[in-house]
Amino acid sequence: MASALSKRLDDIEDLPTIPHTMQQILSGIDSISSSAQSLQEIVKQDPVLTAKILKVANSSFYSPSTEIATVSRAIVNMGFDEVRDVVISLSLAGIFCDDLGFDEFKSTDLWLHSIGVATAAKLIANRVQGIEPDELYTAGILHDLGRLVYCLYFKYELRDVLGSMAINRKSLYESEESYGLTHSEMGAYLAQRWQLSDLIINVIRHHHKPQNAGQHTKAASVIFLADAITINLGIGWKGLDGPPKINIPNVLGLTIETIKEVVQQMREEKEKITSNWSDLISD
Repeated sequence: MASALSKRLDDIEDLPTIPHTMQQILSGIDSISSSAQSLQEIVKQDPVLTAKILKVANSSFYSPSTEIATVSRAIVNMGFDEVRDVVISLSLAGIFCDDLGFDEFKSTDLWLHSIGVATAAKLIANRVQGIEPDELYTAGILHDLGRLVYCLYFKYELRDVLGSMAINRKSLYESEESYGLTHSEMGAYLAQRWQLSDLIINVIRHHHKPQNAGQHTKAASVIFLADAITINLGIGWKGLDGPPKINIPNVLGLTIETIKEVVQQMREEKEKITSNWSDLISD
């Protein structure tokens, strides 16, 4: 990380703080006492979040036989893991509500892209040994956190990066590297301030170059692949470089047929992501 920009990050007093609900969920899920009851209690502390969870639970995608009126019933009908993922996603949604000031980066598009990557990451992680799907979902939600930091606090630098893309015919990420600070480094910096796990910090830092993630190479490779799939399917933000080639990192041990299954599942999830989540973030 370039020292001058690093110091600027250190000096920013109003960087986003970790949403309280997300902090509670992540610390609670890591403990032995984690349960549907503790998840229910966390959600009930926030009336707005409770209303949104019930809206999701009563949507056509879950087709309840009777109206879901309580968080406990939502957990029973949707499942603990599904509600946990929705709660983590919604707790972060407020950070994606600001106008970022760039036509190339719309906050709602970045939000939907993050939901798509998280969803794809969990589908992939369920097929890979040695990694935790729920943690990969969280990493997927957070993988592009640095783009928000770039847009909100480094506007002049980002305009230079975008101009460099056109002049030098480099990709967005390559242009960021040439400039001296990437969105992935910014996101990792914020994740460290939020005291997130080493896995999540390293996945954010290396999701464009997963081979550099050391012991977290497999997890970073999942996000790398999920990112490419999501952009190719046009879920949310579509990137500025055109659809990337879907390369399957060898470390994952997955076949082309397996990835085709994931892509098909993501096609089926696309409407749910683009309609349901768009409604939730605009409420």
